[in-house]
Amino acid sequence: MALFRGREGGSAKQSTSTTRRLPETGEMESDAPAGVPEGEKIVVTIARQCGSGGSEVGRILARRANLHYLDHEIIDEVARRSGVAVEQIENQDEQTSGPLGYMLEALTSNALFNLNYSKVLQHQAVNLPTLTQEQAYFRLTQRVVLEMASAGNAVIIGRGAQFLLRGLPRVLHVYIFAPLARRIENIQELFQLTRAEAIEFIERRDGETENYLRHYYGSNGTQPELYHLLINTGLFSFETAADLIVQALPFAREIK
Repeated sequence: MALFRGREGGSAKQSTSTTRRLPETGEMESDAPAGVPEGEKIVVTIARQCGSGGSEVGRILARRANLHYLDHEIIDEVARRSGVAVEQIENQDEQTSGPLGYMLEALTSNALFNLNYSKVLQHQAVNLPTLTQEQAYFRLTQRVVLEMASAGNAVIIGRGAQFLLRGLPRVLHVYIFAPLARRIENIQELFQLTRAEAIEFIERRDGETENYLRHYYGSNGTQPELYHLLINTGLFSFETAADLIVQALPFAREIK
């Protein structure tokens, strides 16, 4: 169970009831969609360790189950609505600046995001606090994920969807992980890196993901009780992992 301990040795028994939204952003807007798939449709969220193949498993699943694969598509939609370059959203995606970053951002933030979040969402709510660029990206990402989940029949990769959509009907939460040695091999092959470079890449990305989830949801996302299905791709191929999820889809329709 070492996998399900925080990088700083936190216990796997940490209660998920402590998960939260970012305090300074408050609750989602009153007109935000609930995230419940329409009709009898389903949603699968996939949280994953870097190098475990979670994105690849998601693509295979989407193809075999005729579901919409939503990963970079989320970035594209956030970029379109915020009116900034996709590359800028990619740099901010699933990352958080930390306290020093917030102070620097407050000093250097551009005019686009030095405004009320209601303008970012293009509706006329009033009396909302001014948000930093990072907070605005986060809130807009939340809204996009909720809208895509509400449309249903989707595979949503990352973005804290296991928290945002937790407890909703017909939403299946999956965690993909693998032993570190396998993850290193996968990253080396995927990006043509040396072993040392792959290790550095994984450590950096794992840290970014954990900081993002802890900052916005109060948890590092590795607690088993967050998920319906946990799959070790060190044991199963990506194709087999996708098949396991396909087999679970009828049960997903029974989730209340």
